[in-house]
Amino acid sequence: MFKNYKMENNKLEKLAINGGKPVTEKPVLIHKPYLDEEDFKAVDETTRTTFISGNGPKCREFEQKLAEYLDVKHVFYTNSCTTALDLAFRAQNFPAGSEVIVPNFTYTSSALGPLLNNLKVVLCDVNPGNGNIDVNKIEALITPKTVAIVPVDYAGNPADMDAVNAIAQKYGLYVVHDTAQSIGASYKGKKTGTLADVSTFSFHGTKNLTTGEGGALVTNDDEIAERVVLMREKGTNKQSFLIDDKTRGFYEYVDIGSSFVQSNILGALGVSQLKKIDFITNERTRIAEYYLHELKNIPGLDFIKITDGAKSNWHIFGILVPPEKKYWIMDAVRAEGIMANVHYTPLHRNRYYANLGTDDDFPNSMRFFNRLLRLPIYPSLTEQEIKFVVKTMEKVLIQ
Repeated sequence: MFKNYKMENNKLEKLAINGGKPVTEKPVLIHKPYLDEEDFKAVDETTRTTFISGNGPKCREFEQKLAEYLDVKHVFYTNSCTTALDLAFRAQNFPAGSEVIVPNFTYTSSALGPLLNNLKVVLCDVNPGNGNIDVNKIEALITPKTVAIVPVDYAGNPADMDAVNAIAQKYGLYVVHDTAQSIGASYKGKKTGTLADVSTFSFHGTKNLTTGEGGALVTNDDEIAERVVLMREKGTNKQSFLIDDKTRGFYEYVDIGSSFVQSNILGALGVSQLKKIDFITNERTRIAEYYLHELKNIPGLDFIKITDGAKSNWHIFGILVPPEKKYWIMDAVRAEGIMANVHYTPLHRNRYYANLGTDDDFPNSMRFFNRLLRLPIYPSLTEQEIKFVVKTMEKVLIQ
């Protein structure tokens, strides 16, 4: 049981949740996108060109530069990571009812990719130390109907991709790596985005690299790329019309698809943001290392376990607290001015997925969820705000 005060300078410091003075009167937000004048200028200049519709020259420049950064053959800029996941399965034409293994602790988009393509989701329990798919539980879920695995890099910490890929190769399965949170992270010396048949990034306003809304499908597979380039433009060959001038004024409808392209304005923002990706990753790492050092001796507090051989991009800084005090701790920390929050509910706990299992079926998901809280981490945190976070955790948790 945590006490409601601690000794500091020989005085009792009353917690704000109990009427004491908060650590900071101005809240420290859980997230802020990192945007600078270069980003604002890029958006303004591109808007003034009047080419503001989808799949414009800035979008293609962003794709090219992201491909160079990742060292992959094909990058397709989409309007979200969700649509990139949808495209990853549309491109395969798996028989309806085929099964796809998805970790139970993830955002709904990881499951929507297969579901939107008439496939069945089979939930897999996760590692209780980091929320990533438990590779030791995958094989037991494989049936003759299994066609794919969707590992997810929770918090920007890469999944154990060597183990996932070994299982996939053994059973002839397709691997769609949900790298929504892990741009800039690496696994055994390779950047995420290069570790599976297809990878899918998110550039949502909460992500390390942001275009407000947006995503990308990344692959080295030429056949997948050939289908995706058509399907993301409503099944047309408009890309050749825009780039190669092959059709001389018109394009044809050659496949099924939908409108998954992104605005040229946001493509310009992607180009500008990508220039800063190493800075953004390094700043998040610096803050994370400070938190880890300053908070490591607090009793009952643990940290998300980084996968062996991986380097996180620290998209999320998660702490693991005693489960019986989780919500009290969150409320106490927020009362001090630090906007900690809960991040994700296991899929089976949501109405749409409730038929896929119970708490007893996913004990590790529940262990992780029942302990997890998220603290602020982003490049524009001031040094004072970073210290406020540490002071708050000490004030609330140290007995």
